[in-house]
Amino acid sequence: MAIPKVDLCRLDPSSPGWASARATVTVSMVEHGCVVVACDALGAELRRALFERCMPELFEFPAETKQRNVSADSALRGYVGKLPGLDFESFNVAEITEPRSVRDFSSIFWPHGNPEFCDTVISFVSNLLELEHTVEKMTLEGLGVREETIAAHRQTLTHSLRLSHYGVPEESKMGVTLPRHTDPSFTTAIVQHEVEGLEVQAKDGSCWITIPPEADTITIIAGDLLTVVTNGRVPACVHRVKTASNRERFSVLFTVVAKNGAVLSAMDELVDPDHPLMYNPLKIDEYMLFRYSEEAFKLSDPLEEFCGVHKSGSSTE
Repeated sequence: MAIPKVDLCRLDPSSPGWASARATVTVSMVEHGCVVVACDALGAELRRALFERCMPELFEFPAETKQRNVSADSALRGYVGKLPGLDFESFNVAEITEPRSVRDFSSIFWPHGNPEFCDTVISFVSNLLELEHTVEKMTLEGLGVREETIAAHRQTLTHSLRLSHYGVPEESKMGVTLPRHTDPSFTTAIVQHEVEGLEVQAKDGSCWITIPPEADTITIIAGDLLTVVTNGRVPACVHRVKTASNRERFSVLFTVVAKNGAVLSAMDELVDPDHPLMYNPLKIDEYMLFRYSEEAFKLSDPLEEFCGVHKSGSSTE
């Protein structure tokens, strides 16, 4: 079994192949909660600049420097250091589509500036944002959502970037590096560099599907928030990272989340007699606090527990 790969190279709404690609993207998101897209958004030189120069240099800094990457939003966190038995670390940059956020992050490590790092990250993010808009538009249009609803939805969004590094594992420790989970986001665009690791769970839970780290592809996975606004039409993608190589691994996650204070609910077009309301409206701040609580980590479906319509007292209205 494999996740369908959709070619979006040089495709826009006026292109002859748009409707066909949109249908394939929508089916994949509904069936798997994710889609793999082939695109020219990130050229070979841009990938090399980030993965082979900027990121290796970044992760070489001492721990005390890395720990200066903090987040005002405790749910998003900043630097995640190496945990016992887990050779994994990552940085998070909030409001990443704002160039000042990139420069502020860069100044932690290079107080006198690092134009190459900033230019590389800004270009990378700009291209990922355009791709995310395309996949989101295709998915929502494919489900029957009107353009004005999509436009209003985008006003509630903000974006973050997570730069991740996995060390070379010992033979005895090869296995699942990050356990199965869904993301408390709308979508996450995952860019793997050369080394495999990402796996998504089949909808029926019967197996894990490996997503190859092909140079011309990006994986878009759905998170809990997309499940809410699509009234359950798009399931949050259950995924994990499994170390299956004796090489270090770099990856980038471009995440779309809701702005603080936003209240999310199912889009009107996606609630009807055949598709009754599945989730009560949720306040993003409250959900994020719950989602990162000890209680939520013990649950198989935190979203259902928090705002499923059958749960008494879960409505925020």
